[in-house]
Amino acid sequence: MSIRNPVSLIALACSVVESETAVSNEFANSLMLAKSYQGEELNSNYFVSEKFDGVRVIWDGENLRTRGGIILTAPRFFTEQLPKFAIEGELWAGRGRYSQVQKTVLDAIPNESDWSTITYLVFDRIDSVSTFEDRYASLQLWKTSSGSDAHQIQIVEQIPFHSNAQLKAKLQQVTDKNGEGLVVRHKHAVYVSGRSDLMFKIKNHQDAEARVIGYKPGNGKYQSLVGALYVESPSGVRFYIGSGLTDEQRKHPPKLGAEITYRYNGTTENGVPRFARFLRERKVH
Repeated sequence: MSIRNPVSLIALACSVVESETAVSNEFANSLMLAKSYQGEELNSNYFVSEKFDGVRVIWDGENLRTRGGIILTAPRFFTEQLPKFAIEGELWAGRGRYSQVQKTVLDAIPNESDWSTITYLVFDRIDSVSTFEDRYASLQLWKTSSGSDAHQIQIVEQIPFHSNAQLKAKLQQVTDKNGEGLVVRHKHAVYVSGRSDLMFKIKNHQDAEARVIGYKPGNGKYQSLVGALYVESPSGVRFYIGSGLTDEQRKHPPKLGAEITYRYNGTTENGVPRFARFLRERKVH
């Protein structure tokens, strides 16, 4: 069954008569997702913003929920700053701090000190009727008219651009600061469930997931430590990832069966990722 109204799905996800699995599936399917940019010519009808490497969540007016529908036990001082309408964004604590964000927000007993380091970067309002331009304007209006000085709730700046060359320069600027990439959204795009033809994610690299199935012993300074993870992609391709692991991760690597995210630059003719490097362990949320 395809349900196109994300607001209806949020209400559905809140219903106690649905099983947890059904809620998770329906809720995940309700989100508007970006397509990977393939060099399409984009024009001034698009906004561009930085793509933040955080935990994506929806605020449904009462609860913070992950993409999988899990309700987060956020402290009251955080949620009382949020609006009564549905919004979505990333819980973020700065570039390169994804693991800390994940640990903090998925904790069943919230640590207020840790949550004080988290910012909710809001990039959209869930409204299946209004255009993105209008949704963005309404978020800005709410932020300025709410009278709140809540620094932990920020509206992601959407910047107009006029050429692909300008877009490329913006991407390089973000990449040089160790940012993840960009997201471009058409001004007139309405909020739809699933992949949108009017929203693109742009990166200088590619990310993917794999499952840990073994380890390769280290040599030299990594003697007695893990030299590389032996992993398997969802398509069955097996390969090693050694780059990107910290000394601590080599001492205590992700467990067998753990899901990881890695970064790479294209693939060989056999489908093996080139220059694969470990990014983080994935937690189900």
